[in-house]
Amino acid sequence: MSLIDAIAPPPDALAAFVAEWQGAAPEVRLAAIRGALRRDGLEIPALPGRAPFYEIQLFGLTATGRDEAEAAQKWMEAAIRLCPFA
Repeated sequence: MSLIDAIAPPPDALAAFVAEWQGAAPEVRLAAIRGALRRDGLEIPALPGRAPFYEIQLFGLTATGRDEAEAAQKWMEAAIRLCPFA
């Protein structure tokens, strides 16, 4: 097993996440994304004094926004588009 195989989430992880959380309220989705980020992702908040920017990288999908909530909403919208049958 390669290092990438050892740290990469399973290929169906995105679809499973979408299936579980797509019907949840936005604040519940945000909490779920935060939990998944702690386990499997990367979040990049804005640097002090810079333009508002927040990036989420989770399950091979990246989204950005002016703040955490907007980035999470855009991430979930993109995830749903990629996994419409989840």
